[in-house]
Amino acid sequence: MDKVLIARREIFIQAKPSRVWQALTVPAERNKWETRSSEMDVRIGGKIYLEYGWGVKYTGTFKDLIRNEKIITEDDEGNLTTWLIIACDGGCKVVIEYQGEWCGDQGIGMMENMLFGTYQFMENMKSVLESGKDKRGEYWKSWLGILNRTDEVEGAVKVVSVIEATPAEGALIEGDLIYSLNGKSVKNYESFEKASTRIEPGSVVTLHLKRGREDQTIQLKSIPFGTFLTTS
Repeated sequence: MDKVLIARREIFIQAKPSRVWQALTVPAERNKWETRSSEMDVRIGGKIYLEYGWGVKYTGTFKDLIRNEKIITEDDEGNLTTWLIIACDGGCKVVIEYQGEWCGDQGIGMMENMLFGTYQFMENMKSVLESGKDKRGEYWKSWLGILNRTDEVEGAVKVVSVIEATPAEGALIEGDLIYSLNGKSVKNYESFEKASTRIEPGSVVTLHLKRGREDQTIQLKSIPFGTFLTTS
């Protein structure tokens, strides 16, 4: 049996716990910073449905609720998501914890992808609650079409899989180690994703990588996030 792990991110928000609770539990409020559409029956045993776009959805059940303090949901596969709202001077600390079984390059890559996406939404929650600005238009502009993971030993990102009909197909392969993007070091998942997804679609991206023992430089042109190349 795979070991159950806890993945965690947190952020400070200058808002009352009751305001954060509202942002997490009222569908219209959640849509302002995270989801495109959502439905929530906020009671133990009630259902939760979140739709993010790009075919990404979450369905689950509320397992535990302490108003203005804690929300625990369980997805259809039995994985738990916990939100904690911790009051402190000037606002509150908002924590999310995922419980799951992640193993191998594919599993670790998916876990890092989830944490990265979650934290971008948490940053947007902070922006919306503190200033009323929805910053989602600044995120996820482009992509190259790979799933990667942090390789701490190499100080690089490792290509875990290449998605069909994207710029990466035929140019990158599983196991490639990417060290820089447009001349800037990318030592972990987050730095690579920020560098590759916050540029404008159609941007030319230069990657310095190692394939086996061979150093290579590859250029790709980004496309709108979540879209695919078409063939004539």
